[in-house]
Amino acid sequence: MFSFTKEQKVFDLSGIPIGGQPGMYPTVLFGGLFFKGEPDFDDAKRHLRTIYELCKQTGVPVIPDFFIRKVEYIQPILSFIEKAIPKKHPFSIDIIEPSIKIQTLEQLASRKLLPRTIYNSIHIGITKEENEALRAYTPEAAIIVAFNPKDTTPDGKIEVLENGAHLLEAGLLEITRHIGIEKILIDTAALTPGENSGAAIAAIPVIKEEYGLPTGCAIHNVVEKSRWLNDFPFAKKTVDVASNNAIPLFGGDYAIFGPIENAELVVPLIAWQDILVSEYTENYFGISPVASHPRRNLLK
Repeated sequence: MFSFTKEQKVFDLSGIPIGGQPGMYPTVLFGGLFFKGEPDFDDAKRHLRTIYELCKQTGVPVIPDFFIRKVEYIQPILSFIEKAIPKKHPFSIDIIEPSIKIQTLEQLASRKLLPRTIYNSIHIGITKEENEALRAYTPEAAIIVAFNPKDTTPDGKIEVLENGAHLLEAGLLEITRHIGIEKILIDTAALTPGENSGAAIAAIPVIKEEYGLPTGCAIHNVVEKSRWLNDFPFAKKTVDVASNNAIPLFGGDYAIFGPIENAELVVPLIAWQDILVSEYTENYFGISPVASHPRRNLLK
């Protein structure tokens, strides 16, 4: 368990704090919706009710992460967000295709949703058009993926943040700040097994100490790509859920845990881990948890 000498930034994401020294704030979770097929809004509404109940019960915040795969899904998903997400609550938009990113940013602006939007994500593949769209329609916060195709070590992740691994004109941090985004979350880029996937966890304390920025990752992606686990289907779900424990244990601030239907398993698990981290960091480093922390909510 860690305490960092670098001053740790804490950002307010529409009422949800993220960052700081380990043990101070609860780990923030991102749960994904609409990864496959057509969006099922009735099912999504049910899962949203579940996560907000879990948040209230445990103190662990969960932010819905909406995956938009097709242009024709932009309007219905944003309309759903307007109706189903409580006003002033944050949400994340997860998009791969740059052209869809740009059209979604325009629609978020027209609906006045940008102040609640976490942009997922800015990475080494950012295009000129995407950069311009982000400057015109700037979200409240952004996730930066520290993927370096030339060097998968923690040092390589630092390099892409600092200078774009010399594949971009500037580092991803400079690019993001030039856009006008100050609330920056670093994703340490969990890779396929055999490609130094463990560096995603090892890089968390390195980046926290270097920049003091909120840091986490989608470590469950490594589980999804571990094909050998398909021979152990009962264990695979356990490994998928439990993998998220490594993030707060290594000082991380958030976990992108995959499909939102796993929230009922992941949220109590992270609450448990947050309690352990908080007990140690308060006793050893004097870091007191905030009133909303699972240790305050659940140990009464």
